[in-house]
Amino acid sequence: MKETTAPFSEKLKNLGPYFVMAAFVLIVQVGALWLSATEYIASQPPLENPESVSYSIYYIIVLLVFSAFLIFLLKKNKTLVIRTIIYFSIFTTLCYVFIAITDKAIGYSHYTLAFSLICALLLTALIHMHPEWYVIDISGLMIAIGACALVGVSLSYMPIIVIMIGLLIYDFISVYKTKHMLTLAHGMMDLKLPILFVIPKKWNYSYIKDNFSEEEEEAKPETEKEANSEGEEKKRKSDALFMGLGDAVIPTLLVVSSNHFLEHDGNLSMPSLFAMIGTFVGFAALMYMVSKGKPQAGLPLLNTGTILGFIIGVVVSGTAITVNLM
Repeated sequence: MKETTAPFSEKLKNLGPYFVMAAFVLIVQVGALWLSATEYIASQPPLENPESVSYSIYYIIVLLVFSAFLIFLLKKNKTLVIRTIIYFSIFTTLCYVFIAITDKAIGYSHYTLAFSLICALLLTALIHMHPEWYVIDISGLMIAIGACALVGVSLSYMPIIVIMIGLLIYDFISVYKTKHMLTLAHGMMDLKLPILFVIPKKWNYSYIKDNFSEEEEEAKPETEKEANSEGEEKKRKSDALFMGLGDAVIPTLLVVSSNHFLEHDGNLSMPSLFAMIGTFVGFAALMYMVSKGKPQAGLPLLNTGTILGFIIGVVVSGTAITVNLM
């Protein structure tokens, strides 16, 4: 009996981080839906023509240029510039989150504005001074929720779908073909910034002490170093599970946008509900592939599941959708 029970309990233990990661994605989606419905966020003016698909091209180009810029800065070792850019983005997003929460709780005033700014500043400072995994995860959840809510009420569902298709293609190419996304990920992870979720598989794991630049150095194309790198990667993966913030944010944009721009009864539209279900179908497939021990591109599976779920929700509910190319 012991021989059959032990492997099952070990498998159950190993599955724990994957369920926690799924819970994080759910928190981002539910949190973003709630935040987008608050008066402060919902009243934010959308883009001039939020249904225009032309915005999609603009956002994709900006993201590609920004990624290339980050890789350039990493190669030049300009970490101070990277930190300044990221910390400013973090502080700005957290301001919106805290203002929306305090406005919902006690109303907007100069006092709540000052309180929100102080909270955002303190949390940003904490990220800088003590970027342990729990600080990274808590701040990452707030940043993801805030970003999804802000973009989701500014841009309609069709432009977001185009962005999702473009980014899933880019993610596939950058991870499996050019592999520059892996280089970018390792470099950014060493800066200890809240650009990902970290789920420890061991309670004594420290994200602060983890050194990802060593893994990148060992992965140089030499037979012996490649063997060492693979062994180190397996060891590292046994310590923690990682998922980029974008893998939770990009699918959630469609969930929030379709709920904000499509007419529906109740708190959640049918297309948004099915988009959420589709996200987790894609997530389950992604985690199955990740469990094999190799880095995987998340957006091809996550975005595909979310978009298909959205389409099913539109068909089931009979919701009318519009497409504006200009």
